Order: sequence, then C-alpha cells, then structure tokens
Amino acid sequence: MLRLLPHLKIAHKLLLTELVMTLSMLLVFIVFAFGSHYHSLRSHLIRDIMVQMNVVANSVGPAVMFGEVSSAAKTLEPLTDNQNIRSVVILNQQQQPLQSLHPQHPKSPAGWQWLYPYFGDMEVTTPIVVNEKTVGTLHATIKQEQIVDVLIGFAWSNAIAVLAAALVGCLIMWRLNRNIVDPIHALQSFVSKITRNHHYDQRIKVSSADEIGMLSHDINNMLESIRQRDDRLQAELEHRKVIEEKLQFLAHYDKNTQLLNRHAFEEAITRKITAAPDDRKHIYLLLLDLDRFKIVNDAFGHNTGDKLLLQVAHRLRGNMSQEDAIFRLGGDEFAILLDAPGRTLIEQVCKRIIQTISAQFIVDDHEIHIGVSIGIALLRPGFDSKTEVMKNADVALYQAKDAGRNTYRFYSESDEANTSELRNLREELHFAQQNQELELYYQPIIHTQLLKTIGFEALLRWRHPTKGLLTPDQFIHLAEGSGLIISIGAWVIHQSLKQLAMWQEMFDSDLFMNVNISSRQLDDDSLSDTIRHALDFYHVSPRTLNLEITESMVMRNIESAKQILYSLKQLGIGIAIDDFGIGHSSMNYLKQLPVDILKIDKQFTAGIPQDKVDIAIVDALVALAVSLNLKVVAEGVESAIQFEYLQYKLCHHVQGYLFSAALSASQTTAFMAEFPESIPSVFRKIAGSEV
Repeated sequence: MLRLLPHLKIAHKLLLTELVMTLSMLLVFIVFAFGSHYHSLRSHLIRDIMVQMNVVANSVGPAVMFGEVSSAAKTLEPLTDNQNIRSVVILNQQQQPLQSLHPQHPKSPAGWQWLYPYFGDMEVTTPIVVNEKTVGTLHATIKQEQIVDVLIGFAWSNAIAVLAAALVGCLIMWRLNRNIVDPIHALQSFVSKITRNHHYDQRIKVSSADEIGMLSHDINNMLESIRQRDDRLQAELEHRKVIEEKLQFLAHYDKNTQLLNRHAFEEAITRKITAAPDDRKHIYLLLLDLDRFKIVNDAFGHNTGDKLLLQVAHRLRGNMSQEDAIFRLGGDEFAILLDAPGRTLIEQVCKRIIQTISAQFIVDDHEIHIGVSIGIALLRPGFDSKTEVMKNADVALYQAKDAGRNTYRFYSESDEANTSELRNLREELHFAQQNQELELYYQPIIHTQLLKTIGFEALLRWRHPTKGLLTPDQFIHLAEGSGLIISIGAWVIHQSLKQLAMWQEMFDSDLFMNVNISSRQLDDDSLSDTIRHALDFYHVSPRTLNLEITESMVMRNIESAKQILYSLKQLGIGIAIDDFGIGHSSMNYLKQLPVDILKIDKQFTAGIPQDKVDIAIVDALVALAVSLNLKVVAEGVESAIQFEYLQYKLCHHVQGYLFSAALSASQTTAFMAEFPESIPSVFRKIAGSEV
C-alpha cells in the first residue's frame, strides 16, 4: 500500500487519507463503545447474580450452620435457572465445599461460539451470615456467553452504522475534495500547457485566497518574471546580434568609406592565389595611392580628409561593377581585384579611374584637386604568393609616382630594378642633409637694359658620394614623396638668404634672390614663419626675396593658393610664376593672384629667332607682363641673337648660359668680382664666341 501511495493521484490520496482517518476514528469509537458496553453488561450481570446470591445466602444460612446439606441444595436450585451461572458451590467456614450445583443449559446455535473461549468465566462470592456471624461462603462461576451474544448483536448494528457513515463520509469527502483537487488539477493542466507551448504570457485565474490561490498568484508572478526575463534576453540577443553584425562589418569593412578593409583584402587575395589556375581569366591587383592627399590633410584638417576619402570611395564604386572588389588598405591607399581577359581592359579601367579622381572635389566648400597613381600586378593562382604580388604592385605604384603621378604602370622586372635603385636613393636622401651633401648653386639674372647682374636664382644640388653631382630633377620628387622637402626647403631658404646677405654687403644691397618653392612647401603652415625668421636672422629686406612657383601648383586649388600667396605677400616678398606658358595658363588667375614676376620658359626662348610660333608666344607674354605691370624674366638665353631680341622687346631680365650656368657660391662670388660695371665688352666677347 505504501509503495503504491506515491503513484496515486492527489484526489485518491486525499480520499484514502480521509477514509483511513474516518475508519480509524470509528474503530477507536467502536473499541471504546465495545469496551464500555462490555463493562456495562458485565457489571449488570454480576450485580443481578449477586442480588440472587445474597437472597440465597440469607436463605441457606441456617442449613449451613446446622449442616443440613440437602436442605441447602434445594435452596440453590433457583440459581440454576440463571443461564449465566455455570456452577454454584457452598463453602463452610473452613472453605471446604459442602454442596455444589452445576446446571446444564442448552447450547446456543450461534456461529460465533468460537469467541466464547476468549471471554473467560467470572467468579463471585458472597458470605453466608447468620445472626451477624459468617458461617460459610457462597461461590458462583459466571459464564459470559450471553454477554458475547449481546456484543455480537451490538457489533452488527454498529457495523451497519459504520458502513453507512463511511459511505456518507466518502460522498461528503469526495464533494469536499473537489474544491481542493479541481483547482490543483486545473493548476497542473495550466502548468503542463505552459511547459509544452512555452507561452509565458498566459495567466491562471485566481479564484480563492487559500494556499492554492496563493500558489496560483505566485505562479502568475513567476510567469511574469519569466516573460520579463525572456524579453530582456530577447532584447539582449537582438543587441548582441546587432553588435555581432557591427563587429562583422568592422572586421571586413572600413568604417569611413564603407569599402572592404585590409583584413577582407588579405582574405580575398589569399583565396585568389590559392584557387585553381584558370587559363581563361587573368586576375589583376590594382594598387591605388592618392596624390597630394597629405597636403589636403595638412591644409584643411583630417575631418575634411575623411570626407574626401568618402567621396573618392563613391567615385571608385561608381566606376566599377558590383562584382568588382574595392578595398581601402589604410590612409589614402586603395586596392582593386579584377578578373580581366587582358591588359587592354585594365588600361581602360585605370584611365577611367584617373579621370574620375582628377575631377574637382567639393568638400566643406573647399575646391580640392587631387590625383591617383596606380600600380598593377598580375596574379597567377597557384604560383605567386601574397607577399610577392603586393611587392610587385607596390613597385609598379612607385614607378607611376616617379613618372609624374596621376598615371598607371604595370609591373615589370626591369622597372623593379629601377625602382629598387630609386628607393635606395630615397633612403640615402634622408641622410644627405645631415651629412652636408646638399649644396646651393646660383644662376645670375641679368638686366637687359642696364647690362648688369641684378639677382640670382638659387638651385639645389646633391653631391652624392658615389653618383656625383645630382640636379633637382633626379631627386626632388623623392624629397616631395617622402616629405623631406619641408626640411630641405627650409634649409634652402636659410642658406640662400645667408648667401644673399653676404653678396648684398659685398656688391649691391639691391641684389635679389629667387627661391623655388614646391607644392608641399606652399601648403605647409610653417612656410611663412620659416621665411620671416630667415629674413630677420640674416637682416635681409623682404623686397629682395622672390618665391618661384609653377602654374600647376596654383591651378590645382586656386582658392587655397590665393589665400596662401596673399599671406606670403604680407611679408613684403615677391611672387614669381615659373615656366609660364607651358602649364594651365589663365588670365583669370593672373588677375586674382598677387603675382610680381613672370618667367618665360626656355622652350619658347629656344625658338628665337627661327621659330615664328615661339617668337609670337614670347612677344605675347612680354606684352602681357608689361600691360599687367609685371616684371618678366626670360629663361634659357644661350645666344647673343636671343639676348638682342629680348632686349629689343623690352624683356628686362634674362638668365641663361649666355652669361653663366649655375655656379657654386664661391664661383658666383668670383663671377661677381670679375664682372665689370659695364657689360658690353664681356657681352661682345661671349657673343663673339657663339658666332
């Protein structure tokens, strides 16, 4: 029974418990009732027999006292009629039996006679008194069979009553149990349903304030807590999903340009290299580097630079198909992986990219002009390594920059050898200044009417330990690309003004110095401070310093150039446009900019007097300068005829090999010392040697 109890339903457990408790209580009651009834029957029986025995004892006293045994026996006969007396014995004073009587009664046919032995006989005695003297004892043995018969009847009646009470109790308990079991069953069904369906937004109806009602309330609270927890977990999962998507994006995309990043590039190029070779396709790596981007960052700030990179990314994406992979490797460096049948298509793509990037950008109301250099390397899946492909593309990119930027180059082994030499030269240039290998040479500028030296153009030279004397066209682009041009340019300004101060003191205080300025220097914020400091330090008048810039430097961003040049003009120095006529000549910028001097490029003076086109151009440029009240300098004058023509056209200033090549400082000092006050004799000597 106890083993089966855990497997029973609560209703059955309650019913069984209540039934057991009811039966137990009834059993206790029955036992108590049986005991009480038995005790009452026994007391009544003993009392009745004792009354009879007292009567008999009073009657039999004389007979016992005189020893009349037969008379005593007759006196005992009334007791034999009592069905409950088994035997009667008369004892004398010595407790010796005088007479005994054992009546025989018919046996009861009842089926419970087997119970009689369990109810033993009772013995009662009463004294036989005569004249207040005890003369003997009357002893009787009483049987309890009649009591058993009465108790059996009592048991049957009680059993019927107990069964009726148990039945009624079961009905009542079953009805009462429904008020307990039904809510528990409903609660169990509700919880099972919640467990199966996981719908934690459902609630159970609380219909009572008892423990079941409190449990229902607690379950509802638990479900609410679970729902809130699930909502928080769902929100957290969605948040984590967003974070994972952002991390995935950041892992493979550039935050600023939204292009694929270096990590994605390395994965992509690795896949391309490790893929099975396919003779029908050629995979090209295009390595792009923006030209003059650092100048934009320095001039307008990194915020503008980032916006410019975003526009560059949009233009690149607009020029490529959706299948083409475009990457930002970092800074102003981009990469493109293309599957193309040959070089022709790659060249078309490169030209389109260069044209697109070279077009004017408008960023924060600034007009910005940049370019792009492209290095191209062919991938051979299964043969090349990632490092080798990157190196080849980098070599080609370097060649594109060395070719003047804003162009493209394919990798070739011969170019790699030249590139390696240029890189070594660039590394050596880092130490050229500190090793005092840089020198300034000076070319005299002659006044055509006064026939005297009035100034100089400072020209940079690098006395290389193994390559000899190098001119700017051999290394100045390396200085610009590496950023060394800023420090080198500052050194040129200081050195040239130092030398000018010496010559002004030695020869003429009106001597001037022309110094070439690169685009990187022009965009450098420290240029004005460098010039001001040098002028003050060497006590040189600002009017005797002219900065030479090219047309291309001005035209790439005329608004920016205008602001910079006007700020430089506030120092009191002059501005000269070098190589005028070969660039993006525009009358508009001559009107807007604070220009003082135009320098006619030597390719036009070289055509004098044979080339009519060159003569027409020179005439127009000189007339333009005169009409704008600008000084004009003709470069590359190498013959007397060229000099006489320019002198006749009122071109006041010339320079060239006719008078002198670029000289070292000591040679220039000697030239000035030997140069006479009147030049005609020297001029005739030089002119005579040319004829």
